[in-house]
Amino acid sequence: MAMAGDATSRVDLYPVPPRGAGVRISPTVVSQFVRLDQCRRYLRLALHERANGSGFMRDYDVAPQEILPLLTRSGAEFEAAVEASATQRFDTWNCVPKHGTGDRPPNNDDLVNAARQLPIGQVRLFFQPRLRVALHGWEFTGDADIVRLERDGFAALHVLIADMKSTTTAKVEHRLQVAFYREMVERLFAESGVDHVAIVTGILYRGGAVGDDALSPEEQDRIGLERSEALRLFGAEDAQFEETRDPDAYRDAIRGLVAGPTSVASIVAATPFAAVPWHLTYKCDGCLYNEFCMKWAAEHDDLSLLPHLTEHEKTGLQRAGIATTRDLATIFEPALDATSGKPDLRVLSPAPGREITVQRISRTWPVGPRLEELAHRARRHRHWQGDPIEALSYIPSKGYGSLPYSDEEHNPNLVKVFIDAQHDYLLDRLYLIGSLVVGNEEGKAATTRRRSVVTIAGAPPDEKAEREMLVRWIDGTIRAIAEVAAPDERGEPTAPIHLIFYNSFEQKQLL
Repeated sequence: MAMAGDATSRVDLYPVPPRGAGVRISPTVVSQFVRLDQCRRYLRLALHERANGSGFMRDYDVAPQEILPLLTRSGAEFEAAVEASATQRFDTWNCVPKHGTGDRPPNNDDLVNAARQLPIGQVRLFFQPRLRVALHGWEFTGDADIVRLERDGFAALHVLIADMKSTTTAKVEHRLQVAFYREMVERLFAESGVDHVAIVTGILYRGGAVGDDALSPEEQDRIGLERSEALRLFGAEDAQFEETRDPDAYRDAIRGLVAGPTSVASIVAATPFAAVPWHLTYKCDGCLYNEFCMKWAAEHDDLSLLPHLTEHEKTGLQRAGIATTRDLATIFEPALDATSGKPDLRVLSPAPGREITVQRISRTWPVGPRLEELAHRARRHRHWQGDPIEALSYIPSKGYGSLPYSDEEHNPNLVKVFIDAQHDYLLDRLYLIGSLVVGNEEGKAATTRRRSVVTIAGAPPDEKAEREMLVRWIDGTIRAIAEVAAPDERGEPTAPIHLIFYNSFEQKQLL
């Protein structure tokens, strides 16, 4: 009997009905797909779940990754505050209490009837209306945060769709999500014969500090304008509203993601599950199917288990027929030492019969230059798993590292700055940043040329607290560099400086 992860099963795992067969998709799914660096496995599992339910997770003995409770509470509090303010100024209707929060029917008719009957000069706000529309061969279902209807003095109907986010900035995936709701409302009104002017979309978000003197006049003007728009359109006093300035760009993105037989969603739905590309990275920590993929990787000895392997390198290995860590660990074997005749674990040679495979992969970019390093990592992993494979506890020096070289002749006074940045996911700001500054002297790290700089925000980090923390850290780090840097051969205070991050995610957070 084939288990849940058996890629050799003749029946495709986690199938998705073809387009036009009522397969369900939602704007939230597409938005999450973009946020997760366009992970196609996430999209496939999400499409399967909407067609067949979440039982496949239970059958595989895993649970969905829960959304962080503080993040959920922060979003709920922000949305409740916006609705309370809007209710004091406008005619509002929250669509959730009427039918409950479960599998409730769509509010298509409610929205259409309200649009038809709205009197001249009146405004009505719908909170969380559920929309269900056939679009591009998919059945789109989703809950828009706010749909604002207004009929002006000339009887023209104005429609505004907003997504509410308890964040300091509006992001691309937010704008894309609300663009899908616009497509859905346009189709709904077209089928119902509801005339309206162009639909406006935007993001209603918590925003940043008010009256910050450190901001440029242009930035202060933008924040002031967005706050006045949030107050005018929704009655929200502690929020900003960013209108989507280039809606056609997001319409084009929708076409590429879901519309047409060559769209990403169509390709993912039609591809056998085992062939859908995926890779474990830091992005997976916030994915609904994190536990599923972690267990799958362990059961299938997937290459994702190897540290410091990139998705492009994994794809290159798979194309060459290397699908597991065991495959990678066994394409080499230790070469025999010329003097002792014993295996030298530091030097790898192609295993008998694998010479052509090694030669082909060595010429494949980007994995070729790192092949032996990755093989050492795979051997160490398989040794840890109990395979009879001898492995080193370190990676032998091969090729060029990412750190600049330093000895008595080359970069003798190199200064290395190791940076650690800690991120507050609720406020989307840094709350702590530190650096370890190490100066070389005559090509070697000197114990006397070593400084630590750690700064932390004195309160939950708003824009001002984050800025002050960063200024203190930059000032302290520059002073530390000046203190630890050894003079060059001419006695001048010049030294090459290299910044080192734990990974690209941490670098991205700081930037």
